[in-house]
Amino acid sequence: MGNSQETRAIGQRGFLIRALDEIVFRVYDANHDFVDYDITNYDCEVVIIDPDAAFIRSDAGDFLDYTTESMQPVK
Repeated sequence: MGNSQETRAIGQRGFLIRALDEIVFRVYDANHDFVDYDITNYDCEVVIIDPDAAFIRSDAGDFLDYTTESMQPVK
C-alpha cells in the first residue's frame, strides 16, 4: 500500500457528503481545507448533532433530511 499514515478518528467532527455515487466523510481543517475520506468501515457509529436534521417517515419512504421549519423562506 506504499506510504500510509493512520490517525485515530474517535471524536473527529466532520460531514457526511453525498458526492455523485458515493458518500464520503469530509473533515475540514483550520484553513477551511478538507479531506474526503472514502468510507470502508461497514458499521461505524455516528451521532447526529445538526439541529436542522430530522427523520421523516412517509409513504414515499424513510429519510434523514432537513426539518420542515429549516426549509421555510426567511422573512
